[in-house]
Amino acid sequence: MKDETVLRSFLRVARVEHLGEAADQLGITQPTLSRRIATLERSLGAELFDRAGRGIRLNERGRAYLPHAEAALGELDAGRARVQRLMDPGRGTVRLDFIHSLGTWLVPDLLRAHRQVYPHATVRLHQGPAQALVRRVLADEADLALVGPKPEESAPGGPLEWLPLRRQRLALAFPEDHPGAAEGGPIAFAEIEGEPVIAMLPGYGTRIMLDRLSERWGVKLRIVFESMELTTVSGLVTAGLGVALLPLDDPFLVPQGIVLRPLDPPVYRGIGMVWRRDAAPAPPVDAFREMVVRGAEAAGVGVETSGER
Repeated sequence: MKDETVLRSFLRVARVEHLGEAADQLGITQPTLSRRIATLERSLGAELFDRAGRGIRLNERGRAYLPHAEAALGELDAGRARVQRLMDPGRGTVRLDFIHSLGTWLVPDLLRAHRQVYPHATVRLHQGPAQALVRRVLADEADLALVGPKPEESAPGGPLEWLPLRRQRLALAFPEDHPGAAEGGPIAFAEIEGEPVIAMLPGYGTRIMLDRLSERWGVKLRIVFESMELTTVSGLVTAGLGVALLPLDDPFLVPQGIVLRPLDPPVYRGIGMVWRRDAAPAPPVDAFREMVVRGAEAAGVGVETSGER
């Protein structure tokens, strides 16, 4: 950049206080260096050096300007280093968002695998409800997000890409002493009609599925409590406060004191990763995403069913 070149020329002359020597160090001719200094002085409306014959010395105005020029170039150098760091997959930064229920299993597994290959890379984590994370990715506040169910923004032609990673069959959870627990086996969602319901807060993945099923089957929900943690939902069902919609195969959601009855017809919540279709190439992010893609392929993740939506 022209302004940066002029500033670096000023700093060199200020340090050596000799035009010829400064020009040699910069690898330019002395007239070229003199023009650069003159350009800077004209832009400031003041001479920065006192000239006496072949000598040149920084004057009071030059000394006042010097720390600002040094600070400006320092910021430019820091910015350049930061950009270069972001372009290095081994030392760059990945901004990864995830829904709360994945913090105990999927996210730690991915981080361990990534650190084995890129031990000096930085992964900046953020967790929250699925809808909020989708908005963060769209706003370029996050590079990748692990969410569920599949967001509408990842439909064909939408702004997001979607990589399916897991499928979780959903079930209705009953306290052990509830009449609905005694029957066991698959159950229709309509059986939740009239029951007190423990639900996730609006915007969270399981709540999105609960609302979709309610609309699909025309069931009016009687929600008595809303939480941001599936473990809290499960615990309150155990206490007999109500029934809930929970995944069957969450490895860290161990149902004790409750009975899980899978929905019939089967309904699945898709867990996957989203990113912007128009995102510019970024080697650290690309490397992390490619690692997840390889893992999904090795696990044989299949094509989604309509029940996942």
